[in-house]
Order: sequence, then structure tokens, then C-alpha cells
Amino acid sequence: SIESLLGRGGMGAVYRARDTRLNRAVAIKVLSADVTADPDRRRRFMREAQAAAAVTHPAIAQIYDVDEQDGVIFIAMELVEGKTARQLVAGRELDLLGALDVAAQVADGLGKAHEAGIVHRDVKSDNVMVTPEGHAKLLDFGLAKLVEPEVADGADAADTPTVGVSTAQTQAGMVLGTIAYMSPEQARGRAVDHRSDIFSLGVMIYELATGQMPFAGASPLDTMHAIAFEESRPVTEIKPGLPPELQRIVTRCLRKRPQDRYQSTRELADDLKRLRADT
Repeated sequence: SIESLLGRGGMGAVYRARDTRLNRAVAIKVLSADVTADPDRRRRFMREAQAAAAVTHPAIAQIYDVDEQDGVIFIAMELVEGKTARQLVAGRELDLLGALDVAAQVADGLGKAHEAGIVHRDVKSDNVMVTPEGHAKLLDFGLAKLVEPEVADGADAADTPTVGVSTAQTQAGMVLGTIAYMSPEQARGRAVDHRSDIFSLGVMIYELATGQMPFAGASPLDTMHAIAFEESRPVTEIKPGLPPELQRIVTRCLRKRPQDRYQSTRELADDLKRLRADT
């Protein structure tokens, strides 16, 4: 039974509800009809959501059920109480240890999903909830697939059109905030794999540690240009007290070419945990 509206976004509305069978609070996401209009995309999404539901990890908000009725998709998922990582950054509630703790948990959960062959595609601080006890949970697995332009299997990246700014701005569910976390290959509308998530997580780690974004232009187009071609300012320059090892980790995540980044999210998670232990 639906209890209250939690929020609305480009993807649809999220409600707080009660699972009457198991007597637990859940979040229900109702995807807007225009997002799910294409039957092929809808089928692919249902497949992806079912795969995501099979991944269990403390740092991933569990998907309980995915259902479709009259062309509308409903997703029942774990209700996570707390604040988003973005809210914690805005409220200056994270010190270095807290930032590393959240980043390591998210990297760990993401690693589990990547090992199952699932790419998140929309890793950002708004998609990470942190409970009052400090447990980080990554939300919205599989949803970004719906708003991405399809890249045909085997299509050469050079033949794939770049995502234009007007497209990026108006594409259902794609908000300006998301652009700042895009990997260079996403900004160009090319096919992505788990290394794109690693880039986005690098952007988020930078944000958690410094309170600033590594690539922030005056317009979406400027931001996408910075992501594709410019180097970010070192975190140790923004906050001189930050450890050089953090800069090394961030730099490796934010390499422009996927093959120059961490190739495994597990390795990134291990480096973050080691740094946290040493801090």
C-alpha cells in the first residue's frame, strides 16, 4: 500500500510504501510512460533489472521486484533512510575518513555488480544514500540504460553520433547534474563498460574529498569538453592536507582512455580501504 510521495525526477516518481505480505517499508519507483515507451528498450530494461535484483551486497540497495502493468513499470526496492552523499558534501558533514569510508563501500558494491556483468551507468553522489549509522547504499541500478541512446552491437565508436547537448538536456531522466559525472565515452555517446563506472566513481571520490567537481564548465557543453579533454586540478592543491595517495587513486580513475584506468573495481576498492586504514 502506498503511504507517501518521496520525490519526483525525470525517470518518474518514487513513493514510500508498505509491503503488506512481509510487513516492511519499501520504496516504489514508477517509471514515467514516456521513458518506457519503446517496447524493445522496455524488454531490455526488464532483463537488466532482473539481473540487478540478483546481485546482493550491503552497499547496493536491494531490488525486490520489477513488474509491468498497462505499459507502466514499477520497481519495488529497499527503502534506505538517511542522506544522499551530495547532501553530506553540501552540509560539510564528511571528513576525509568519512569520504574514504563511503567511497570504499560504494566501490565494493560496484565491484560485486561488475563481476555479475552489470554496469550501473549513473554513479553519482545523488545516487548514494548514507544511513545514520554510516552505511552507504548505491541506488538505481539499471535505470540509466533506459535513457541512453542505443549503440548497436559491433558498431564502430567513430560511427556513433556524439550525444548533443540539446539531446543530453532533454533526454528523459538525464539532468544537468549527471553530465558532470559522465565518462568521456559516455559524453561522446559511445558504448560503455564497467570502466565508465570507475571514471564516474572517480568524479564522486573527488567531490566527497574536496567538495568540488573535477570537471565543471559554465554550460553542459563546456563540462563535456572538460571531461573529454582537460585534466582536473589535483585534490592536494584544493585541500593541501589531503594525502598524495588519494590524488594517485583519483588520477587513475579519471584517465581519459578506459584502458588507462583501474581495470578492476575490486582493485580500486582495495586501494581505498588501504588508504582509509592508513589515514
